[in-house]
Amino acid sequence: METIGKRISYVRKENELSIVISAYSEKAKNSLMISWFIAWTLGGLAVAVYLFRIHDNQTRAMMLVWMGFWLYFEYKVWKAYTWRKFGKEIIKIEKSHFFYKRDNRGAGKVGDYSTEFIQDLAKYKGRQGDMVSNFMNSYWVVAGETLSFNYYGKEILFAMQLDEKEVSALLKLIKEELREK
Repeated sequence: METIGKRISYVRKENELSIVISAYSEKAKNSLMISWFIAWTLGGLAVAVYLFRIHDNQTRAMMLVWMGFWLYFEYKVWKAYTWRKFGKEIIKIEKSHFFYKRDNRGAGKVGDYSTEFIQDLAKYKGRQGDMVSNFMNSYWVVAGETLSFNYYGKEILFAMQLDEKEVSALLKLIKEELREK
């Protein structure tokens, strides 16, 4: 097994290249995230308890909408936390296929792409300098892709939150492997 930086490892076999990119994780930020999750959970449960004491239908409807948002963010933070603890991106290139999976404790869909139709493999530029771009590259979300390719007109993004050195080395490795196929 060979490595690129601290988070990327790969194994080259006869007709296959397997790459694993571990999720970027910082112990202090994970502690903050789990603390926020616990506080968010307790706050939501407190509001849920009062939901049953409200008799005004309009107030109850507003509280139910609020609970919907609460559940959504509860899910998103838990997903981000588990990604940071257990997540990894798995890339396999074999014969004429490029397989990609975002694995979170064994769960995740495998994308199967024919190498013949992969075009424009390059660093992903995204939208630079705006608020959405800054948010998507933050620690608190599962995003921040650094590589992309075009597949039947659709942009496929992968390799989350890598630094410039890792991006260049990984891009070179994948391009070399795709040329051989």
